Amino acid sequence: MKKYRAILLDLDGCVYQGDKLISGAREALQKFKEKNIKILFITNNSSMTAEGYSRKLKNFNIEAGPEEILTSGEATSLFILQDSGRSKILPITEKGFKEYCKRMKHTVLSINEWRKADFVVVGLDRRFNYLKLKAAYKAIIEGSRFLATNVDPTIPSNDGLDPGAGAIAAAIAKAVDKDPLVIGKPSKIIMELALQKVGLSPSDILVVGDRLDTDVLAGKVIGADTALLLSGATTRDDVEKASPHNRPDLVAENLLELHKKLVSLNLV
Repeated sequence: MKKYRAILLDLDGCVYQGDKLISGAREALQKFKEKNIKILFITNNSSMTAEGYSRKLKNFNIEAGPEEILTSGEATSLFILQDSGRSKILPITEKGFKEYCKRMKHTVLSINEWRKADFVVVGLDRRFNYLKLKAAYKAIIEGSRFLATNVDPTIPSNDGLDPGAGAIAAAIAKAVDKDPLVIGKPSKIIMELALQKVGLSPSDILVVGDRLDTDVLAGKVIGADTALLLSGATTRDDVEKASPHNRPDLVAENLLELHKKLVSLNLV
């Protein structure tokens, strides 16, 4: 019988929403741990480092070291390093991605230095403004490569959903008439890095998230089974309206209900 050895789990909308822990999430994670199921948290949100997310989880009494967390910011900085070596980067992002750039010895440019940019990287930036849009536009039309940590249109917050990195990337893409190379989910780039971190094949893992177009698709891209949680951005009606090849293998109200389903199906 097949049993999952690891879960690649989204954070926003699955474990917490904004600063609020989702009901049952801590209990479910403990139950998975008791069954020796590896958990790798994968977030498209590049605003913090893995250490920052580790501290946030600890505030919810969830223990997860930085090595158990993969952010789109880390994946993007690593992709640039492996693809082009140490580079000059114009970040339209928050601190998390910039910190990974510094760790990997990239040069982080200010918006006034856009002429030097090898790459323009767009992520969640809650201080995005016209000057940043202008700098990104000018750098890209002058030849800088255009990357996005993710293109999620929205992000869960304390009071529902807020505009996400995808909304910012879309503004720049419209101006330059070019789509970015996406590194975060559903890109195969971040998912292959995740497989390396857990040291397992797609048949051994379950990809879990709250979005059809990022989390579920990310699992399908690498040939893994997928589960959708209804605790975040997607409703049951959204799932029913989705085309059959876009639907997850499992649907659950939250992480605790998913654990119960997996136990009942003898998959963990």
